Amino acid sequence: MANLKATLATHYPIIGILLGSLLITAYMGTYTNWDAQLEYEAATNVLTYGFPYISTGLMINQPPLGFYTAALFFGVSGLSYLNGVWLATAFGLGSVFLLYVLGIVMYGRRTGLVAAALFGMVPWHTYMTRIFLIDNQYLFLSLLFLIIGIIAVRHNSQKLVLGAGVVFATAFLTKLYAVFMIIPMLLIIYLYRKETPFKLDFKNILLFVLPSLILQAVWFGGFANQNFFGVYFNSDFTHPELVTDPVLAFLPIIFVNSAGWFLFLAGFFSLAFAVIYRKRLAGFLRLDAVCVGAIAVIMGLDIFLVLGLRLTVPYISAFKYNYTALPFFCLLAASITDKSSMLIAFMDRKKNRLIVMGLAAVGLVMLFASLIESTLFLNQWWGFVSFGVDSVTYYSFNLFTEAMDRNVLEQLRFGVLILMVLSMVLPYLITALKRPIGWLWTIRSN
Repeated sequence: MANLKATLATHYPIIGILLGSLLITAYMGTYTNWDAQLEYEAATNVLTYGFPYISTGLMINQPPLGFYTAALFFGVSGLSYLNGVWLATAFGLGSVFLLYVLGIVMYGRRTGLVAAALFGMVPWHTYMTRIFLIDNQYLFLSLLFLIIGIIAVRHNSQKLVLGAGVVFATAFLTKLYAVFMIIPMLLIIYLYRKETPFKLDFKNILLFVLPSLILQAVWFGGFANQNFFGVYFNSDFTHPELVTDPVLAFLPIIFVNSAGWFLFLAGFFSLAFAVIYRKRLAGFLRLDAVCVGAIAVIMGLDIFLVLGLRLTVPYISAFKYNYTALPFFCLLAASITDKSSMLIAFMDRKKNRLIVMGLAAVGLVMLFASLIESTLFLNQWWGFVSFGVDSVTYYSFNLFTEAMDRNVLEQLRFGVLILMVLSMVLPYLITALKRPIGWLWTIRSN
């Protein structure tokens, strides 16, 4: 009991955010679409035949591990689509927690907490947690890989390099998109090469790559009896359907439709804030470069596939193709909190401190507005939900089962919004109230 009380007293902010995320997802119902039914069929056939067969072909056209994970869960909980959605929800909540950890590892505790809240409420992620898709599995494993990888670089640990390689191998064998996490990892290694003795030498590369090569050989060369390089090929590319006239601004459109305006405005503001005060925030600016680099590569590849190769699926499914970029948008936006805290602490003039506090207030308002925007979006859409890239092309979610009356659900979401905000601000509000006179005197004396 004492340990439980200590844990709650120390970690109640992230516990509150995770509880809020669970309340939003648990009572919003479940969704389905063509992709979800196809993946459910693949996971079901793992139980029946031992392989992820689907009716449209001999075997599903992507790495298989996520279907075996789902099949194992079905074996324990029972085979039903609803149980599969709960598995996706569990991985989604796990991703919220891992983003909190990643935020701490990269920027600081404030950033981790706010990034988790943004990610836990944003519609882009929320709907992905209530549909049977393996995307939450690969994202969870990808975030875990990045956390272990960053720690391995900082501590120059070959054991952790191997651990990161094992986790990445499982993510990669779950979905090809996990490869995007290599970009921020390489940027971390390059940008912090002078601060750590870690070297990207042959031994470290081999330790990292070997688990992936072994898993590929076991599955594609053994069990599946397919081409060893089969993990790199997908019918989206090998049997493409072409789009004739894609809208050039399809990515900004899908970003706004999936996550709202304020999340991205907050991200741009946070980046500009670090650039303006780059002498003081040089360390933060390098971390911003990691986030921006990851986002740019993910977006750039999708743009090339759509506008360069004219592929239809990366256009219609931009919602899924760019999902890996969402955590980095959340980190970039949330980092305004740790940046502001550091600057305010080091400003020695009253005027400069007030300017920074004013800019910080603008950033915090944007973050709060993003949470409100997410809440309003979730309350507005009911049943059929579409995330469009133009006026007629969209990636859709169809309501499978309802969980709660709409009016009650709307009130619940506003209650969750309050819970999220309190979870973020209460620790610092309590600290401020303990020493209000000293804090005011410090500002006045400068």
